[in-house]
Amino acid sequence: FVIWTQVGSFLVFGAVVYMGTLTGSADYESIRLFKFKPNEVWTLYALLFIGFGIKVPIWPSHYWLTKTHVEAPSGFSIYLSGFLVKTALYGFFKLNNLILFEGAHYLCIAIVVIGVIDASLKLWAQSDLKKIVAYCTVQEMNMIFLLFLTGDSMIIVCGILFSAAHAFLSALMFFLVDCIYRRCHSRSVFAVQGLLQQTPNLAIAILIMCVLYSGLPGTLKFSCELNLLIVLSELGLLPVFVIVTSANIIGVIGFSKNWFNAIFNLPSKELDKPMLDLSWKEICIIAFTIGFFILVNGWAWFVI
Repeated sequence: FVIWTQVGSFLVFGAVVYMGTLTGSADYESIRLFKFKPNEVWTLYALLFIGFGIKVPIWPSHYWLTKTHVEAPSGFSIYLSGFLVKTALYGFFKLNNLILFEGAHYLCIAIVVIGVIDASLKLWAQSDLKKIVAYCTVQEMNMIFLLFLTGDSMIIVCGILFSAAHAFLSALMFFLVDCIYRRCHSRSVFAVQGLLQQTPNLAIAILIMCVLYSGLPGTLKFSCELNLLIVLSELGLLPVFVIVTSANIIGVIGFSKNWFNAIFNLPSKELDKPMLDLSWKEICIIAFTIGFFILVNGWAWFVI
């Protein structure tokens, strides 16, 4: 975790120092008005893409995030997924506007698409509920990064709204995993079963979370993904087919099947003791998070 963080920070710091050295100024407006040479633009873009890509994270530098989520407490996972990784998107957007890169960045798009495919496939092979949510976060962050790479100002607005929706959705996911762990003392998909019979309110909250993640038509995630597919269609039908197949079919099924097993299967023998359902405090937290998600969704429809 420390190594990946320092490498990403060093590359971004190198890009900032390089810009300051070339322009002789650290003022944002002065750097934006400076005309960089083509080789300088490519060098700066590569440093910013890789440096902030490690923070997002993109493939193949995303393993630190899944490792961190599994070992960190749920509170930190909510903070990391809901806020910290979004700062990398903002940093890339802010600094990338300084150099006005207009070259063919198909290699960067291909790397991010590979990240979506990789995360979607690995959702099928996880046995830890928290790691499933972690790979779900990696998948969505790569899709948001695609919006920042491929679109104009309106598409970037979709990326910002997608980031806001993902912040609340990922916070809800990690909080539900924490609710399960405090009751079952396990996050294993083989041990956590029969939640609908033992904790019906928790099971209903999980079902709502799965519906929001699946990108149901009418939700903010659906509209943002639709805009992403429209932009990718300009590059050809293959990127559209790959994203739809990996994220909206393979990823959604791989994510949902584990949660459905936890909800609808018969209770495990390891969990034969009765469990308390959601407390009022937990219900209020879940309702608050879903309410904000719906609020952002409603406001976004006026923007988009």
